[in-house]
Amino acid sequence: MRRELTLGDEDVRALDALGVPWETVAAPTRHLLVHRFPLPVGYNVPEATLAVRLDSYPPGMIDMAFFSPALSRTDGQPIGATAQTAIGASPFQQWSRHYSWRQGEDTLATHLGRIRAWLRKEFRKR
Repeated sequence: MRRELTLGDEDVRALDALGVPWETVAAPTRHLLVHRFPLPVGYNVPEATLAVRLDSYPPGMIDMAFFSPALSRTDGQPIGATAQTAIGASPFQQWSRHYSWRQGEDTLATHLGRIRAWLRKEFRKR
């Protein structure tokens, strides 16, 4: 796995705790790729590659999440605020989710927690 970007110790521990392969890539854009990221029941696949854009992180903010393959709900309900994009040559589905970044408090580890919450929250929508 590529480690083209340096992450902090807390971030590496959080990623390693997932128990799945991950890598960082610097080109063409700075991204974290978490392979075999587990998804809650109710999506079209049990796991996907999760990408997180690390434009200015650290110390700058992170938002959004990107999934490959694109996610859909097995109950046929739409997932809002998504778009198709590419990371390198691979297609990804962008989840446009934003929050107030707390400089000095939020990290990649807290962002991963938010992503897991977004995935679960999707099924509380009607």
